[in-house]
Amino acid sequence: MHPHTPICPQCGAPLPRQALWRTVTCAYCSAEVTHGERIVRAASFRAAYLRSRAIDDASTCMVNCDSQQYRTLLPLGYGSTARVVLGQRQSALAERVVIKLAHPGATPDRLKREWQVLQQLQELAHPGAAYFSQRLPQPVLFGLAKETNGAQAEALVLRNPAGYWGSLADVIQHHRHGIEARHAIWIWRRMLEVLGYVHEAGWIHGRLTPAHLLVQPDDHGILIIGWADAQPQTAHVTPARDLMQAAWTIRSILHGGTDEPPIGHGTPAPLAAVLKQASEDAHWCANAGAAGIDQAVKSAAHAAFGAPQFTPFSPTT
Repeated sequence: MHPHTPICPQCGAPLPRQALWRTVTCAYCSAEVTHGERIVRAASFRAAYLRSRAIDDASTCMVNCDSQQYRTLLPLGYGSTARVVLGQRQSALAERVVIKLAHPGATPDRLKREWQVLQQLQELAHPGAAYFSQRLPQPVLFGLAKETNGAQAEALVLRNPAGYWGSLADVIQHHRHGIEARHAIWIWRRMLEVLGYVHEAGWIHGRLTPAHLLVQPDDHGILIIGWADAQPQTAHVTPARDLMQAAWTIRSILHGGTDEPPIGHGTPAPLAAVLKQASEDAHWCANAGAAGIDQAVKSAAHAAFGAPQFTPFSPTT
């Protein structure tokens, strides 16, 4: 005979034997508990989980970092200092992450610097912090990663931002003749919204390019990435740099690339005027700030297109 002691699944306290054939209430946490044959027992779940881990370990590339193990799913990008892959944490509660792995010979501690900057941005006790912390990259951990092939590299693990398709550089590759001005407006305003918060907190990104801007087509979102070169504001490192780089990015996606894209004749005149000033007049950018430029873009958009309306965006067509 093998007696069984029912255990409350919520608090772990022992339950009366009646729990084997009817619903009972836990005396410790007041949870109502019902025994059922369809319930998966912990031992069976763990055995199945270990079997799935064994299959994954044998068939895919694994990355171990700071006692955490991640299975790589697919490559996302290849930059000058790191390659980027989509990964999944190997645990009972799987989590999708983005892993940046430094190239051999890359500048030491560059990913560590990005980790430190992102941590400081996430820890800001600034008005709007709860909102903007979700609109900035969210660091998970930094450490020395070891892959299944034995290679070691510095690694930065970030939460995988849901719904983001790719970068504006990828959009340019698909839109060789530029995107519609309506879409350039919301992209620009999303950038300015985040830059306004970051600048108010005393930080400058410093390298805003199409490759450092991820686009979320369905919800018209923009995520600024690539924060390794971010710096606190100084007399020589000012918000005007970011604001002008943002304007040049808009010129790029409107024209379809090139190093110094012109403002095409197809750009509505009110928007073209703001775009020219924001990309070429550092003094005006410094005085207007992100909020002032955003208001100018908003007014230009209304003059060109009337009341705001949602227009579906396709990054590929």
